[in-house]
Amino acid sequence: MDERSLAQAAQEGSSDAYGRLISLHHARVFAFLLSLTRHRQDAEDLTQDTFVRAWRNIQKFDRSLPMLPWLLTIARRQSIANLRKRRPLPEPDWMLYESEEPTPSGRLWRLADRCLSRESFSALWLHYREELPLKEVAKILGKREGAVKVLLHRARNTLATAARPATPPPIKPSPLPVTTDTMISYPTAS
Repeated sequence: MDERSLAQAAQEGSSDAYGRLISLHHARVFAFLLSLTRHRQDAEDLTQDTFVRAWRNIQKFDRSLPMLPWLLTIARRQSIANLRKRRPLPEPDWMLYESEEPTPSGRLWRLADRCLSRESFSALWLHYREELPLKEVAKILGKREGAVKVLLHRARNTLATAARPATPPPIKPSPLPVTTDTMISYPTAS
């Protein structure tokens, strides 16, 4: 059964169909929430809240559209609501992004988390990690597509600058002493 058929069955009250939809999208919703919350337990709780809220509002879902952007929009709103309830943010749980041996990708996401705003990080995550088109990212973030393009451009530039190794100052060439031994003499025309 494809996603559209499962969504229709869920809208008709089938909890089995909705369970299959959860299975299809759980990992990506969780990964997105983990990128926002930076804490495994919070991401797990918010993932559950997201799917409960989606079930309650399944009648509002437009089956002609893909379900993931709709779920990620709900997830983002749940994350914002959770953030407003409590502060400070927990420490990132980076072992969830990396194995024992940090990968270049894991190091880049860690750098992105340190040097980008939450909004820029979310835009990067949605577009590059979740591979969503700009239009979908814009909808999830509540921005215009052009604003998301600018956000991504600035985020990439910030990351490129942050990832660039510090360059040592250039070495100045020392002047060579000029002696008659090193001078080349040219024959003169007579």
